Amino acid sequence: MHSFTLLRSSWLWYIVQENLKAIYHMQAAYSPDYEITLRRRENMLFFKRWLKNPSQMGTLAPVTPSLARLAANLVENPSDLIVELGAGTGRVTRALLAQGVKPQNLVLVELDHELCVFLKETLKDLPECKDSMPHIIEGDATRLAEIIPESFKGNVATVVSAIPFMYIPPIAREKIVQSSFDVLKPAGSILHITYNPKSPLAFKKDLNQERVGKLWFNVPPGFVWRYQQGWPS
Repeated sequence: MHSFTLLRSSWLWYIVQENLKAIYHMQAAYSPDYEITLRRRENMLFFKRWLKNPSQMGTLAPVTPSLARLAANLVENPSDLIVELGAGTGRVTRALLAQGVKPQNLVLVELDHELCVFLKETLKDLPECKDSMPHIIEGDATRLAEIIPESFKGNVATVVSAIPFMYIPPIAREKIVQSSFDVLKPAGSILHITYNPKSPLAFKKDLNQERVGKLWFNVPPGFVWRYQQGWPS
C-alpha cells in the first residue's frame, strides 16, 4: 500500500496514466465500432457541407474506403513528400498513412473550415499520428506555392487530388493543375480520384494522362488518373 501511494504521488504515475491513454486510443482506432462511428460522422458532416455548398463538395459523401485505398496504393514511394488536395473528412488521408506515408511528410489542403476542424479532431487518435500530425492547411488549391511549407516546394513527389473536377469549370481545373506542378518535382505526378471513366483533364493536350486504377463495382464506379508534364508520346 505504501509503495502504491509513493507511485501515485510521483511523476511515474503521470507516465502510467499517459501510457494507458495511448493504449486506449490505439485500441479505439483499430476497433470496428470506432470505424463504424467515424464513417457515420464523416457521411453526416459531408452531407451537411454538400447541402451548404454542393458545387464545392461535388458529391453527397466522401470517397469509399476501397477507392481511397486504391489511390494510396498507387503512391510509388511512401517515404516521399505528398500533398493531398481536397482532404475532406480524411478517408484518403487515413489510407495514405496506413500505406506508410509519414505524417510529417504529408500536407493536407482543404478549403472548408468545418472539414479542417474534423481532420484535426479525428487524425490525432490514429496510431500513425501518435508522435506527429500531417500539416493541415485551410486554403485554396490554386495557391499551393504560397500556402504549403517551404521545405515542400519543388520537392513533392505526388499530389493526390480528390477535388471534384467534374463539377468545376475547366479554367479552375487548369489553375489547380498548374499550382500542383509548381510544387512538384520535375518528374512528379498528380493522382486524381474521380467517378468519371474519362479524364476530366482530357482537354489539356500538354499532359501525359493515364488511367491507372479502376473500381467498377464501387458505388459509384471510381477511377484514378495519373498526370505528368510533357506531351504524350
